[in-house]
Amino acid sequence: MTNQKTELTEIILNEQGNFQRYVKHKIANISDMDAEDIVADVIFNLYNRIDIDFQVGNILAYAYRSVSNKIVDFIRQRKVSVSYDKPDKSSGLTLSEIIDDPDADIDRKMQNEEFTAKLYSALLTLDPLQRVVWVATELEDYSFKELSVKWGEPIGTLLSRKSRASKILKMKLKNLK
Repeated sequence: MTNQKTELTEIILNEQGNFQRYVKHKIANISDMDAEDIVADVIFNLYNRIDIDFQVGNILAYAYRSVSNKIVDFIRQRKVSVSYDKPDKSSGLTLSEIIDDPDADIDRKMQNEEFTAKLYSALLTLDPLQRVVWVATELEDYSFKELSVKWGEPIGTLLSRKSRASKILKMKLKNLK
């Protein structure tokens, strides 16, 4: 290892915390991670540059100057700000509305799937005439009048079948919620 590499390694070991404090002092509200990234980038570049075989009189001063230059680069970088309340041009939704997706609730989704499976299982235990009326009115959105005309059954009979079916389903599904 060359003399300068040895000296740089010692500087890195002794001064890395000071470099990070220097960065935090120069840039207000910088995150610890960004400060560490700046210092790591400078150290990496310095260590690779010493291989090129150039002489630096004061490596510590050179390192601080390099950190200072990297700080300027960091400040000049255009930062993209993200607003949680600004509506998206394409969907019209804010970022907070997109993030707050009710379908993203896994527990609720699993409960809904479990309920659906148990509902279909309970439907299969119903009398076929009761099941057909319940499914037609609740799941397929038919009115009793439409079903009466379509099947040639009195509305009262259809209402009675659905009522019995609903009571049976309530009993079978009362523990789910």
